Amino acid sequence: MGMIDFIKGLFRRAPVRLAIVRRYADANGSYVGELYMEQEQNGIRSYRMIGASLDTLPLDIDLTLRVNMAYVLDTENDFLAYMPAGRLRVGALDPQDNDRVRRMVARLPRRRMTLVVQNRFIEHVLEPRKR
Repeated sequence: MGMIDFIKGLFRRAPVRLAIVRRYADANGSYVGELYMEQEQNGIRSYRMIGASLDTLPLDIDLTLRVNMAYVLDTENDFLAYMPAGRLRVGALDPQDNDRVRRMVARLPRRRMTLVVQNRFIEHVLEPRKR
C-alpha cells in the first residue's frame, strides 16, 4: 500500500463495511471463507462478494469487530505465507487475481472500517450414494 493511498484513506468520510463468511478451518487451524463488501446501488445497500478470506481471529469473536484494521488486515502476504494470530488475509477465488484483490482492499480507508464475521461452517460432507 502506497503512502499516498494511506493518507487519502485517513481523510475519506464514507465508512467501509467488510464481512467474512467462514466456510471451514484448514489443516493449520486458520479459517477459510468468502470476503464481502457493503455497497449501495440505486439506494439499496447489500453485500457483494469481492474475494476470499483467510483469518486467525478467535472463533467466538463478536459479530462486529471494531479494531485497528491497520494491524489486523494483511494485504501484503498471500495465503501460503506464515499466518500469525489475529490476522485477516484477503485474496481472490482465482489465484491469478490475488494481487488485484489485495491491491483493491489495501486502498480502502482502514480508519473507518468495520468487519463482520459470520461462522457458517459446512457441517457435513455428502456421502456417496449407495447403489
